[in-house]
Amino acid sequence: MALGIAMGIGAVVGGGLSFFGAKDKNSKAESAARRQNEYDKKVYEFQYGEIGSGEIGGEALRQYDFAVEGLEITKANNEANLQFQESSAVQRYNYDMGIRAYEFAQNNRVYDKSVSTALQQKSFNELATQAANTDQDRLYHEQLISLSLDETQTLLNYGAAAAGVGLKKRASRAAAVGAAQQQRISALKTVGASQARGVSGRSAAKNIQGMLAESGARQATIVDKLMFDSEASDQELFKMNQQLVMDQVGFEFSRDSAKMSDTVARTKIKAQSLQAAINAAASIALKPQIQPAMPKPIALPRPEYQDVYKPVQPPEPMENVAMTTNPFLSGLSGAIEGAQTGLSIASNFNLPLGLGGQQSGSSRSQQP
Repeated sequence: MALGIAMGIGAVVGGGLSFFGAKDKNSKAESAARRQNEYDKKVYEFQYGEIGSGEIGGEALRQYDFAVEGLEITKANNEANLQFQESSAVQRYNYDMGIRAYEFAQNNRVYDKSVSTALQQKSFNELATQAANTDQDRLYHEQLISLSLDETQTLLNYGAAAAGVGLKKRASRAAAVGAAQQQRISALKTVGASQARGVSGRSAAKNIQGMLAESGARQATIVDKLMFDSEASDQELFKMNQQLVMDQVGFEFSRDSAKMSDTVARTKIKAQSLQAAINAAASIALKPQIQPAMPKPIALPRPEYQDVYKPVQPPEPMENVAMTTNPFLSGLSGAIEGAQTGLSIASNFNLPLGLGGQQSGSSRSQQP
């Protein structure tokens, strides 16, 4: 009897507790589901906008607008950077072209200066060549004058010497003629004196003949001496003529030598003038050529931008359904568990079963 009571109490208590526990659990689960649904709705609306509006909103729209604004800022920054690079390229191009023009102008000034210097040097060289030729003309003219004066003096000396030889020759001839004539007169006087003395006969004839022979011999001696003197004068004149020829040949050689020296000197002057002209031409700088133009700056390529992806509203959040249990089934299950609990408690306290002797006897057999 007591066991049945225990089982009944356990069933009532266990079923009631399970029933009311299930109801409380269901209430809490439904409350949690409602809170979760409300939270999911708030999160959805915060993330994507009002549910059912069909248009994106909330944080997704703000992120989209932020991305669109960031893309516009990136585009503006990139465009400003590209324009700055293009402006820098144009400025560098203009600067390089200015440097190119400046260097070309400088090179032209250097070239013009070298040409001007070369022309001045050429004019100086021409003046120096003209002065050298004038000096050479003067020297050559002086040499010719000196040779002409020497030749004239030689001819004058020859004329004077030749005249002296001729005068000497004529003096010898005149002296010989005078001496011969004096001998003949002396002989005639001696013969006349002998005849005047009255000498006659053969001895007188011999004496006269001897006088005449002596006079002829003296005349022959005079003639011989005249011949020797004439031959000596002719030899001296011949030597003078030979010397004159040699002097004339020497003067011709001197003129040829002076002419050759003049030619050599003028050749040297011409060579020096040519070398000076070559040096002046070599001092001229190369005619400058302007450098190739710098490449013109070109527009930089613009990047292609992809539009910001505009999100759409995702599916609405699915409502959470509370996981509930049937309180009656829970109560029944609790009652069964309570009965089993009551039975276990009664068994532990050796309460009579009241339902069968076997279990009671068994229980009693287990007692000490």
